[in-house]
Amino acid sequence: MDEGTQFLVTELEHLMSLPLDSKAERDAWYVESKTVQKALRERFANLEYPHDLWHFLADADIRARDPGYRKYQEQMVTDYITKAKSEHQTR
Repeated sequence: MDEGTQFLVTELEHLMSLPLDSKAERDAWYVESKTVQKALRERFANLEYPHDLWHFLADADIRARDPGYRKYQEQMVTDYITKAKSEHQTR
């Protein structure tokens, strides 16, 4: 797995583990997310990944109030992580 993909997988796993139940938790989540977004722009600008991952990084407030959207996004992120790890193991 290349460095950029490894970074993104690690950060997505971390973000998925963070709670979103309170405003303070969502605020903390967004601080973490903004750090990831900045690194993607500055360190891994050429990394290719699904556009929907940007929505995951930006939509914690929506996930907190919409269980269906939360489930959709969490499944999309889990699928990306699984695929990235699977592709790494087959190389």
